[in-house]
Amino acid sequence: MAEPSPPPGTAEAPKVWEPPTGDQEFEFKDIASAPAWIDKGWAGYDQGPALQLPVGDALFGEGPYTTMTARVGDTVKFVAATPSKAAHFVVIQGEPTGENATVKIPQVSNVSLEDALKGGTMTPDDLGPDAKAQVVGRSPRLKKLIEEGKGAPEAVAVTDVVKTS
Repeated sequence: MAEPSPPPGTAEAPKVWEPPTGDQEFEFKDIASAPAWIDKGWAGYDQGPALQLPVGDALFGEGPYTTMTARVGDTVKFVAATPSKAAHFVVIQGEPTGENATVKIPQVSNVSLEDALKGGTMTPDDLGPDAKAQVVGRSPRLKKLIEEGKGAPEAVAVTDVVKTS
């Protein structure tokens, strides 16, 4: 059975976050392994587990409250105040490796998937299910190529297309 909540007005006030006294840094893996100087209330979710770190005056609870996001593999640095600069966080994006490596989503890719498929620099096997659905939706003529592999041009090595020297 759950414990009854305390009578109104008797609950402890939420603990106010205290910034570290000096520069600190750590690699964000998950909220459970974050150091004690990180407020656990900053835990969030943005394409996976994330920290929503306060920016500017929000660092001290003053509005407007804006945040920056640190994702798994990113290095989070707290830079202590100096006479010329206020205390602040810096997030250095980590290199995607292993489980946190993701492929760019197709709609923000600089290459046209249709052109890459027609030219042979990409095969239907290179596409995930979402990308296949997008190509079929945009280019119905490529439906057989995507779904059955029929009519695919001979694969071309990217080094044959891009000048490397």
